[in-house]
Amino acid sequence: MTSQMMVDLVPVGEDVLEDLLALAVAEAQPGEVMPPASGESAHEARTTWTEPRKGAFRDYHRRCRLTPAAAVPEVTWAVKTRGRIVGAARLALVDGDPSAREVGLWLGQSYRGHGIAGEVAYWALAAAHTMDARRLVARTVASARARRSLERIGFEVAEQDGGLVGTLTLP
Repeated sequence: MTSQMMVDLVPVGEDVLEDLLALAVAEAQPGEVMPPASGESAHEARTTWTEPRKGAFRDYHRRCRLTPAAAVPEVTWAVKTRGRIVGAARLALVDGDPSAREVGLWLGQSYRGHGIAGEVAYWALAAAHTMDARRLVARTVASARARRSLERIGFEVAEQDGGLVGTLTLP
């Protein structure tokens, strides 16, 4: 049985970054939580945390910080519930299309299945509206659980390249 948890999204400043990395190392694989590090293939199995991957994780989140001086194509936030960091969420431009945003989420293993994804989805919808987006896209691994989660939120889901792609048209 799942229970709803109150979720907060906080900027990934230096004060949050090391806690987020510690959670990722303890409860997720590099391939689940960040794009490939420099020199790695997108198709390479990335299951082990190495020092270069930890550095790439830090660099990725530093690049995705909102600043008043510069717009960024992708923004990340740490997901907190009950005062603990439990994962990260992101919104990114889709192929440079200003009317579309890709929403992404990863959660530590022990926080999956507690309704957090649904809570983050509602946040993503609101944030996308403030960015004048007309469409949300979500990409994830192909699994019955992922499909149900996306469909429950309202995404139309299709299989693509061995994974799932969900699309949601915003009102």
